[in-house]
Amino acid sequence: MAAPSFFDNNDFMPHGMCYLWQADILWTSVISDVLTGLAYFSITAAVIIFVKKRQDLPYPWFFLLAGSVIFLACGTSHLISAMVIWEPIYGISAIVKAITAVTSVATGIVIWFILPFFIRLPSPSMLEKKNQALQDSLNKLNLAQLSLIESKKMASLGGLVAGVAHEINTPLGISITAVSHLIDTTDELANHFILKQISSKEFSRYIEQTKLSTNLIKINLQRSADLINNFKLVAVDQSDKNLRLFQVKKYTNKILSSLHPVLKKKHCTLTLKCADDITLWGDPGVLTQIITNLVMNSVIHAFENTNKRNITIEITATEPFLLLTYTDSGCGINEQVKQKIFEPFFTTRRAKGSSGLGMHIVFNLVTQSLKGTIDCVSHLSQGTQFILKFPFDTRDSST
Repeated sequence: MAAPSFFDNNDFMPHGMCYLWQADILWTSVISDVLTGLAYFSITAAVIIFVKKRQDLPYPWFFLLAGSVIFLACGTSHLISAMVIWEPIYGISAIVKAITAVTSVATGIVIWFILPFFIRLPSPSMLEKKNQALQDSLNKLNLAQLSLIESKKMASLGGLVAGVAHEINTPLGISITAVSHLIDTTDELANHFILKQISSKEFSRYIEQTKLSTNLIKINLQRSADLINNFKLVAVDQSDKNLRLFQVKKYTNKILSSLHPVLKKKHCTLTLKCADDITLWGDPGVLTQIITNLVMNSVIHAFENTNKRNITIEITATEPFLLLTYTDSGCGINEQVKQKIFEPFFTTRRAKGSSGLGMHIVFNLVTQSLKGTIDCVSHLSQGTQFILKFPFDTRDSST
């Protein structure tokens, strides 16, 4: 006689026989097993979704093993327990229980290896303390940054004051010397006049010296006045500005027309690329100062030793910003000079009368009046490009 199969049900009785088919015990057991099985299936689904959503979860395979597999096996086991009341499928029930046992034992062993890692995981209170410590460090860093910025501002102010004193001191000193000389020669002439000892030659010499002195005074006082006007532009003040909406291309063409004599004299070609419908809210005078200083910077510095003298101004709209790209084909700027190009009183032509304020004025106008940014891109013998980016309307812009 052949041995019974593992899945042979003929030699077994359904589990309901053990309950003597008593309805209250039978249905209580069935309903309990079915609900428990469904609950395990629900937990399994929740664990799978949790692991899928939490990509940063450590050891996701452990959660799937301890959660999905065990709960799935347990749920199936309870459903089979409900079924064996009517069908004696004890072999299948044994296999499911064996799977549950294997996964449970595996989880019970593995958990001791990864338990130290989970113990080291910070609790919510620990994370809150660390976040508070990080926030305190960030606050200290911000205070240090503000202090550093203020220190730099004071250093810049000191440099500005020293530059003002140095730049104005020279023309005023020349003017004072010329005035002193004029006073001395006038006193000398007055004494000779009183003594009636003025010769025609002496009077002619006095006229020449007077013309020379007054001319020196005029030139140097004018230079001082120009420097003072430049200093006013360094500290941009919008309180008296003529703020309005204007067409950028139309107004830029007017600026370039005023620069035409300078460009023609230096044999420079200037090209403007700008759409007709671009408008800007602000002070048109700011745009005048920016473009004028950029063009004069190219004329004075970039085109000194080259015959290739081309300037391109391209203005494009990229909401909510206006992008002004200024490019010249000049001699370019080395890295050392480029790093200092926006500093006040920095110039490579001080011996030839440059004050070093032109590009600093441009920087202040762009960053303060227009609430924008300016970048310089240049290499030696490859020309220079200034990229200006600022909002169409500065009324609601933050600095």
